Amino acid sequence: MRLSRVYLDSTLALNTVISLPKEVAHYLSNVLRLRINDELLVFNSQQGEFRARVTSAAKRAVDIELFEKIRDAHDTAKQVPLSIHLVLGLSRGDRMDFAVQKSTELGVNEITPIYTEYGEVRLKADRVEKKLQHWQKIAISACEQSGRLDVPVIHKPLSVLELSLSENTNKWMLDPRGSDSLPQSIAENNCVLLVGPEGGFSADEIDWARSNDFQIVALGSRILRTETAPVAALAILQHKYGDM
Repeated sequence: MRLSRVYLDSTLALNTVISLPKEVAHYLSNVLRLRINDELLVFNSQQGEFRARVTSAAKRAVDIELFEKIRDAHDTAKQVPLSIHLVLGLSRGDRMDFAVQKSTELGVNEITPIYTEYGEVRLKADRVEKKLQHWQKIAISACEQSGRLDVPVIHKPLSVLELSLSENTNKWMLDPRGSDSLPQSIAENNCVLLVGPEGGFSADEIDWARSNDFQIVALGSRILRTETAPVAALAILQHKYGDM
């Protein structure tokens, strides 16, 4: 039987007993219905992944003991050949949630939501932090499901013109009008993928991208939705240069 995986933002070490946070304890006890001596996997990007067993279980309090180390975080990090920063136009409804979830499953390392000229979403200051926490939970859940140890960094939303990116990076903007294509090989393993919202990018934003060394890339003859485009592009990038 497949063991449940749980992300814990705390120090993990062999032969230690950990009292789980209330939200995690509630999920394990009341949703998954784990009981004493049931096993699970716990992980984070600092110490790696461990096999654990439940030592006590109540509705809102669960203790676990870590008894076997499965993966070391440092060894796993060395095996990842591609670092991807997804810069994604903010979109309505659950499209952004879908994009965060699927891009996490596909190995993205950073996500920066952006405001664009044609984008209709503008977050008020008091909603930004709540949205970031919401997206972070989605990313953590995607890591638990997909077997990842590291959780992507999700940055605060910016405008396109506020982006500050390293020069030694492969930079691609997705746009149906693009004439460039993804190269057969890349010298640097750092990539930035810039994807627009439902309305796409304006001419000024495309000019800005060109002036900042982005290649304007079209994935094919079809116009993809804003939540579909990053999934398709990330799968191609991981297949060409990454670990798929």
